[in-house]
This record gives sequence, structure tokens and C-alpha cells, in this order.
Amino acid sequence: MLAALDAEAPGLDAALRRLRDEDALGQLLERRGRVAELATEAGDVKLAWADGVARGLADPAALAGVDEVAAALAAGSAHVIWAGMGGSVGTVHALHGAGLLGGAGPAVHPLDSTDPGALNRVLAAISAGGDLAAGLARTAMVGVSMGMTSEEPVTHLEWFDALLRAHGVDRPERHVMVMTLPGSSLDQFAEARGMRRVDIQLDGESHTPGRMSAPATRVFLLPAALALGPGGLRGVLERCQAEACLGPGLDPAARDALAARDPFVRLAAWLDAQLAAGRDMLLLDLPERWRALGPWVEQVVEESLGKGGRGLLVFLGQDLAAAAAWPDRYAVLRVDEGGGAAPDPARPVAALRLDGGADRAGRLAVAARFFLGWDLAVALLGYLQGITFAGQPAVESYKRHARELRLAAGPLPEPAADLAFPDGSSDPASALAGAVRAARAGDRLAYLDLTINADPDEPAWRPVRAEALRLGNRVLRRPVKLRWGPRDYHSTEQSETDGPPGVLSLRVLVRRTEPVAAGEYTPRFLHAQALGTVRAMREAGRPPLLAVLDAPADAERLAAALRRAGELVGD
Repeated sequence: MLAALDAEAPGLDAALRRLRDEDALGQLLERRGRVAELATEAGDVKLAWADGVARGLADPAALAGVDEVAAALAAGSAHVIWAGMGGSVGTVHALHGAGLLGGAGPAVHPLDSTDPGALNRVLAAISAGGDLAAGLARTAMVGVSMGMTSEEPVTHLEWFDALLRAHGVDRPERHVMVMTLPGSSLDQFAEARGMRRVDIQLDGESHTPGRMSAPATRVFLLPAALALGPGGLRGVLERCQAEACLGPGLDPAARDALAARDPFVRLAAWLDAQLAAGRDMLLLDLPERWRALGPWVEQVVEESLGKGGRGLLVFLGQDLAAAAAWPDRYAVLRVDEGGGAAPDPARPVAALRLDGGADRAGRLAVAARFFLGWDLAVALLGYLQGITFAGQPAVESYKRHARELRLAAGPLPEPAADLAFPDGSSDPASALAGAVRAARAGDRLAYLDLTINADPDEPAWRPVRAEALRLGNRVLRRPVKLRWGPRDYHSTEQSETDGPPGVLSLRVLVRRTEPVAAGEYTPRFLHAQALGTVRAMREAGRPPLLAVLDAPADAERLAAALRRAGELVGD
């Protein structure tokens, strides 16, 4: 068994009975009723993910086509850069972080940052011997966008294509492939340059939201095929489908039996019971081997459900030993043995058990089941709660602001900073402590958010994140979100801007970034994105604190300010 759930709660059975009585699975699979209504964005019912695995298995030619594309990439490349944002790259991050990519295939490098420093990490990886031209000759870039307006992969492709040509790489167009929606920003870019384009869905349609692109689209299938080699993909999908059982033609009796036994249908009912009890926070406790899947869950839940002041907040990597002192607003979902400390037994706890998987194919099958199960749980929870789980209006708002800033003439404006390093506020710790006290006094402190608009692999940020976690978990007795910009602007920003209230958000902007080591790539987009989120949050009535650092070297001062703010608040 790939997945099983132990969960009980007052109200769970009633929610499960409702899902069965109203044939929610039938509505899902037949694209009808209230489920279809809640899954609709701009007139398009985005439910292709629900039976996409079954449809893929029924189309051997389509699966063979995925293997062919993977084989072509592997034959000419030792490295594949997977460039995208949000759901277009989140699955690859999860698989890469869990050690499920690589294998006999090329090394896969997810890229979802406009920080030149992140591009430098990729350059270092593909030219380990110091010969960039040789590294580029054995590298391909896959640009992916499952939204109409994501422009970041366009900038990545422009940079990479120019590098290939500048270093005399033969037939540079063979080193680039694009997967996107017809008419999107990325599609228009690729068409104008004659780049190879591949459909995201196996059937060539476009009815899948990016955050639900795993496991039925090429966003999951292609990297999995690269890792497995020819013929391995079918076995992974067959194991997933054997338990998920979602597919066209499932009769009412079979749907009812599936709803009664499926662990992720039960998970939706359990989460609905928690929301009914006023618990709109979920602490996801993952063991090390599955920890990389956490941000994927965080995105599919929060981007889908964080709307109209409602939804479910997901927190990763929290100090569970401290959580016993927090307000009764959270439940815990523990996967297998979790990450260490046992959760407070007085709080609601559910346990999700995953098959460990004996080999890479087995673990990929578990991951596929996990992804599809969470897609289902989120859709059913949205149905139970009456929340439209398609669309991401707050993310689109941030994109609009960022685009306007980036394309405007002249230098970017820099709003007044609440905390500035090294100049500006003479006592940033006091400013931060004051903001905490004001939020507490107004009963507006549900959780702390730290969003750093910078390269996640920069070591200077580690003490800042540690101090933020300590401040929230231990001093304020609240959960903490530790996020990166622009990566998380395309996922959890939806919930921060329009989901459950009470966020105290500290946004960190760095003036001087590491220059790109080769080619041309400026930090203007990166800075515009940070300022765009600040504008969107203010527009939504949730103004964040803005910390402006001159350079990453000032991170130590920010860490000290967070530590001192905790002392001031605790006094």
C-alpha cells in the first residue's frame, strides 16, 4: 500500500458522509455540479488532473512520446536546467530534493529565481571543470509556464540562448525546449525564435492548474522519465493508479466505495472537521526522506484555498516541542515517524503512512500517489468549504504590480524601509518589537512570516531564518513561515494576501546582489517582484514590514535585530 491514513475527529464522519451522499467524486470525474463550478477559472474547468493518470495509461503512444523526449534530452545533455515558477517547477524541486532525480539520466537543476546569484549556482554546476563553453554544449534548458503571464522563464531562456550563441555552441536551438499554454508569454517568445514546443498535458489540452500538474502532466512525467530510463514510467503510473482508482467510467457504486476507503478523501474530511473547530493551521511533520515534498503541499493547499479571508495555512519545520504553548488554532499531520519531537498529544493529530519504496521507481510511485492524493484532498476540501479552488487572483495582482515596475522608465522606486541596514533606522529591533506589540494589541498576530527576496542557496541567510523561527515559535508562541522570493510569490503569496488573517510579514530586499558570472542578467526583475508584493499586500490591507539591506553581508545584523526584538517583546 502506497498511502494510508489514521485520522479521527468530531465531524469527520459527517463530512465523509456528505462527500459520499453528494457523489463528490462523480462530480469531479464527470466535470459537473458544484465541484466543476469551484474548479472553473475564466470559463475553463480545470479538472484534467483528476483522471489524467488513467488517461495516460490508456494512451501508450503518449507515454512512449514522453520517453522519446527524455531519451533525446539524455542523449545530448549531462545537465538539464528546468526553468519555471510556481507549479511549473515545484514538482521538480520536490523530486530533486527527495533524491528521486538523477539516476542514470542527466542532472536536473530547478531554476525559479531572478536573482543573478541563483544563475551563478547553475553555471557553477554545469561547468564544474571551469570550461563554460564545454558545459553549455552538454546542457539543455526546459522552460515551463503553466500560466499565461509568467515571464521569469522567458528571461531565463533569453539569458541561456544568448550564452549558447556567445560561446559558439553548435545548433543552439537544440539545447532549448518549451512547455507552456498556447498564447502565453512563454509561448509567444518560443514561437518567435523557432524553439521546440511540447504540450504540458499528454492529450494536448490545457485544463490543469500548475499547482496540480503532478503526476499526470509532463511536469512530473518528463523528469521522472529522465530518472528512470526507457519504459520505467508506466510501472510508476500503474502502481499509483492501482490505489488512486480515479478514472473515466467509474460507476456510482465504485465511486462510493472509493470515497469510503481512500485515505486522501478521509484527509479532506478530517481537515474540514478541523476548520469547523476553528483550526485553520496545519503543521506538516515530515521525515527527512520526504521533507522536500513539504513546499509542494504548502503551495497546492494555500494557492488553491487561500481566498476571501479563508483557507488553510500549512507550516513546515516548526518547533513541535514549543507548539504545546500555542493557541488552539492548529492541527498536526505527521507523515510516518515525522521529523523528531512528538506533537502534543492533546492537539488533533493525524498520521499519514507512506510506503518507503525499495528503489527509485518505487519511491517515485509513492510520490505520484502523494501528489495525486493531495490534489484530490484539496479539491474536496474546497468543495466542503465552498471555496473556489481554481485561480490565483492575489498572485496575478502581484504580477501586475511587478510588471508595471519593471517596465517603467528610470530606476525602480524604493519605498521607505521599516528596518534598514546598515543605515536608516537607528534601532531596527525596537521597530520590529513595536510592530509585534501593535499586532498583539489588535489581536492581529496569528503567525509570523519572513520572506527573503534573494538566492536561497546563499549561506548568509541561515542565521536570519533560525532567529525568525525562534522568535515566532518560542517567544511569540506562533507558527512561522520561512519563504523565498520570488519562488514563493507564485505559490503561498495567494494565501498571505487573501487567506486567513493575522499575518505579520517581514519582507527583506537586498539592494546589491551578486552579479551574474556570464552573460547579461540584471536584478531589476528581482527587485520589481519584491516591491510588487509589497504594493499588492498594502492594496489588500495587509501591509508588510520592509527590511532593506545593502548586501547579503548585512544578514548578520538582521539576525541580531530579530534576536534583540525577541528580548524586547519578552521583557
